[in-house]
Amino acid sequence: MCRSFIVQYWIPASLVASLVISGCSLFPEDVAEQNTVEVKPVAELKVPDGLTAAKKPAQYDIPPAPNAPVTEVELKSPMQVLALATNSRVEEEEKEARIWFERSEFTGELLPYLQKNVLDFGQEKQIEMTQKDQQGLIFETGWISRFEEEGFWLWKDMVEKEQSRFLVVLEPKPHGRTVGLRVQLLEHRFIDNTAKLSAIAQKREEVYFLNRLVDKVATVELAQIKLKKAQSRQITLTTGFDEQGNPAMITGQTLDTAWAQLELLFEQNGFVVNDLDRTKYSFFLTYSEPETGFWDSLWGDEETIVLPLTAGDYQVVLTKAEVGTILSWRDGEGKVMSAEQVSALHQALVQLIKKDNIEL
Repeated sequence: MCRSFIVQYWIPASLVASLVISGCSLFPEDVAEQNTVEVKPVAELKVPDGLTAAKKPAQYDIPPAPNAPVTEVELKSPMQVLALATNSRVEEEEKEARIWFERSEFTGELLPYLQKNVLDFGQEKQIEMTQKDQQGLIFETGWISRFEEEGFWLWKDMVEKEQSRFLVVLEPKPHGRTVGLRVQLLEHRFIDNTAKLSAIAQKREEVYFLNRLVDKVATVELAQIKLKKAQSRQITLTTGFDEQGNPAMITGQTLDTAWAQLELLFEQNGFVVNDLDRTKYSFFLTYSEPETGFWDSLWGDEETIVLPLTAGDYQVVLTKAEVGTILSWRDGEGKVMSAEQVSALHQALVQLIKKDNIEL
């Protein structure tokens, strides 16, 4: 049965207005009922004579197995080899737990570099590494245990679950600039004799151990990069005079670079930037000596660097020089510091620049 209903619209210009709409449906039948779309199969691509069809990937095909028994499927995804070091890479469609390293400026002779990292890794992790050949290309590990935490609260305990032994193989190319690092699982045993290791779990064990070795190489490489960067960084900040002959500091960095680096320096060493004027390259600061907490004094391994400044307001004005940038240090009222003050402040700032890796 069709019914009528009233829809009310409230309009600011009038108190009440109503509109009566009658009908059985608000939409036409051809919109409400959509026609079924006919799906047409796509014809097989015809390859012209003299040409060959592209290969179809078969890695996702499910082989027919109508009479195969139903087995338990492991729902864990396989692990992936991680090329953490900058000179490492993984080849596509690699079936083994293998990664390739290229010689770089940080490795020197690549094979001795990797041999040392493998042995150092075993020493750090307390894993027995036995060299199995005269060339030092094959290493065999001792038993490596894996533990899991069991229990609750005060009764928690680490329980050994399984053990593994691996073969670590270095595979140098004839030219010596490329060396492969491959890991193979030799033996595995569960503490619970009823458990079994699947093929996917075996590959996961190999990849996990390989990633730990690669992480060791990447850690050593990162330390070398930081050391070389620190050695190559030159501190150009010196004392001198501005254009008016007032005592000042001079850095070889450009005006914009010096501005950005000073922001980092202030942020980390007791300065509060109250205001700044980028058009005049001026900082308005308040300095207070950084407080050393109890834990800092107890565990801190670096000596605290104290600037020869009294607590209060200061200004730093940057001006472009012929080569680099001039830093004019002033008190809160804009008075230029004396040569003795600038010299003492410069010596302390050089220590902060080294400690915080500031480029000035």
